[in-house]
Parts: sequence; structure tokens; C-alpha cells
Amino acid sequence: MKLDLSSIIALGLDGLSYDSLKSHEEKIIPSIKLFNERGQGFTSLPKLKAPVLAVKEMAHNLKGKFKDVVILGIGGSALGINCLRDSLKGPYWNINGSPRVFVLDNLDMVDEVEKIIDLDETLFLVISKSGRTPETMGEFFYFKEKVSAKNFLFITDPTDGVLRKLSKEMRIATLDIPKNVGGRFSVLTAVGLLPAALMGIDIENLLDGADSMLASFQSEEFDLNFPFQIATIQYLLDWRHGISMNVMMPYSTRLQTFADWYSQLLAESIGKDGKGLTPIRALGVTDQHSQIQLYNEGPNDKLIMFIEVEEGSETSMPSIDVPDLSYLSNVSFHRLMNLEKKATEQALSEYKKANLTIKIPRIDEYELGKLFMLFESSIAFLGEYYSIDAFNQPGVELGKTLTKKLLSQSK
Repeated sequence: MKLDLSSIIALGLDGLSYDSLKSHEEKIIPSIKLFNERGQGFTSLPKLKAPVLAVKEMAHNLKGKFKDVVILGIGGSALGINCLRDSLKGPYWNINGSPRVFVLDNLDMVDEVEKIIDLDETLFLVISKSGRTPETMGEFFYFKEKVSAKNFLFITDPTDGVLRKLSKEMRIATLDIPKNVGGRFSVLTAVGLLPAALMGIDIENLLDGADSMLASFQSEEFDLNFPFQIATIQYLLDWRHGISMNVMMPYSTRLQTFADWYSQLLAESIGKDGKGLTPIRALGVTDQHSQIQLYNEGPNDKLIMFIEVEEGSETSMPSIDVPDLSYLSNVSFHRLMNLEKKATEQALSEYKKANLTIKIPRIDEYELGKLFMLFESSIAFLGEYYSIDAFNQPGVELGKTLTKKLLSQSK
């Protein structure tokens, strides 16, 4: 993995020269100390062996028993699973893949998915740490009336909550979400690992990739600490220059749902106390033809974060004898995509718009694990920059409380 900040530095913005950025190096160790005092467990996940063994055993026992897997979960219990499936198995996995994996990440998906599955041949993974998530639990009780208990598996809190109680009453197998890992940081727990294992994804390689990024997160050197570099850029662009919108723009359709996953991570972690960064999802090259006009000539309030995949398919265009299009002759689609990314980067720089690039050699378990940990650990630094608790979500909880109140009043 490479992190290219050259376009940011070349802008010459106040506080964003290389020397100015490196001067923040002294904040790394105090920030890690403050993070450790918060007791968050997501950074320990790559080294925990017992949960991985439990997931692998469960996946082995379930192999071949169900045609489809339906995820009953929302937010952190859904977005990472979509990303794992699409990134590592492709966006069309559910056409011919086995098992197909459907994520009911919105309430109107119940009808859509029920039309195309055989209920008796479907495993329902119910994912909620508290067991009180209204959407998830409503879906559970709906399908509970249609299939037997053997069609369910719960992923929830190790000891407490509604699902833990129901699992004992209904004799439903469970896997644990560690108490010190929040929902939006749970993709490397059983939440993401079990669906991944069921699809044949190498979960140990995924965790190895995440583990390799922890060395960067813990480095005291600015040049080696990629999560700190990203957080420092984001904070200084906002604080010094009012650039508070962050566009995640992977040049890969497989990583489109990674941008979805990151949107929750950034918004729910940092949007507090009147502070925050607004996530925007874009896709290269698609959004060169829809959003890039705004980014180039609109307000200067956005940081564009590209993800570039260095290796790709060699599928190429044929020789083209049309004079205006002959430059496309024998060019691979992947090379064209990356050249368009380079052109977009250069255009943004000419318009004096902030952008950076994360380069990965390929899309596989190891590199995706690194990306997950890169951005999760960057949040740890970003929260300390903003002097907020990046790991709670009081604004979300209020909406849940009011929903419950409104439903109670309407009966």
C-alpha cells in the first residue's frame, strides 16, 4: 500500500507543507495513549485466535446446508458484509455464487428478497449487539413466523441483550460481538467474518492484512504512520481551510461498497458537538461523468480521496481504425481506468482542489484487511484531534428513542 500526499502538498496551503505536516509527529504517541484509555477493542481483533476458530467451525458445520444467507442487520451490521461480498467475490456474486448473500439493510428489502429465496433453504443471520435494533428485530420476528429455529443464527453480545436471551429460549446457535467493539468497527468480528467464511473468503488472510496495518498505526514516525497522515490532512483541511467534505472515490466497482462502509464510519464517529466531516461516495470512472464538474468548478470545500488499484484485468479493446478513437487501440480497460484516474487527479490539482491517493497492488483479502484497519485507526487519531469521543453515537440513539415513542403513541 502507498499513500500519496503529493497533490495536497503541491497546493501550498497554509499548514499543509511537508514540514508542517511532519511537525505534528509529536502528537502520535499522546493520541495513541488517549485512544488506549478509551478501551476500544477493534485494534486487538487481528490477534485474537479463538473467535476465528469459532467462526471457521461454524462455517464448516453450515457448509452446503443452505442455498442462501440473509443478513438481518443494519448500519455496522450490514455495510461491512456488503463490502466483503462485492470487493472479494464481485458485485454479481448473487447471480451464480453459492451461497448467495442478501443483506436486508433497509426495511423495504424484506419484500424484495422474499420474492427470490426459498425460505426453507435460507439461513437467517440476525445481527444486533443489543437485540433492540427495531428494524433488525422486526425482520427477525417476521421470518420467525415462517421458518423453524434451525434456520437462524444470532451474532450478538456475549452475555447480555434480547438476542442472547432468545437464543437460550429457542436453542439457537450464537457467535459473539466483543463488548468493546462498536457496530461500525465490527467488520472484523463474527459480524463480517462468518458471512465471509460462508462465501469461501480467506478470513485469516483478511485479518493478517489488518494486523500489518497496525504496525503503521503504532509507528511514532509520521512517514510510516498512514492512519495519522490521513487524520492530520482531514483535520487541518477542515480547521484551517474549511474543507469539511470528504469524497471517497475508488477507481474500482468492487470497492464501491467500501465507500459506503467508510461513510458510516466517518459520519457516525466524528459528527458530534457541532463538529464533523461530511462523507460523500463517488465511483471512478462513473462519477467523472456526473460529479466531477462540481468538484472542479464548485465550492472549494472537498477533499477527494482516491483509491487506485495497480493490478487488474488485461481485457483490452481491439485495434480501432476510426481516426478520432484510434488512441484506444489495444488498451486494456484497467489501464484506461487508471489513466482516467490520473487525469482526474491532475485536473483537480490544476483547479487547486485537495486530493490524495491510496494505492493498493490488488483487491484481495490481505489488501482489504489493510484498508479496513487503515480507516478505522485513522478515526482514533481524528477523534483526538477534534477532542471528541469517536466511539459513541448519541445522535443515533435519540432517533431510536423517538421512533419507539412514536410507535407506542400510534397504537
